[in-house]
Amino acid sequence: MPHHQDPGASSLVYDLLVSLGQDHQATLDLPDLGAQLGYFPGTMVYIAGKVLEHGVPRWGDGERIMIVHFVKDKV
Repeated sequence: MPHHQDPGASSLVYDLLVSLGQDHQATLDLPDLGAQLGYFPGTMVYIAGKVLEHGVPRWGDGERIMIVHFVKDKV
């Protein structure tokens, strides 16, 4: 997943990112913070996706499943 921001998300509420699957070596990049986080199966991260650029540039091998929950500003 390339680096991006979520323009439809709310800037007042955190987004929940959940990494699932098996045997992958994913990394969650947050370039605005200069951070690269291990994003292994079972990892849950809250970020302000509208504000922070983020992406998962490498998964490695294994099963890849990601669940994202966010709130939109307008419905």
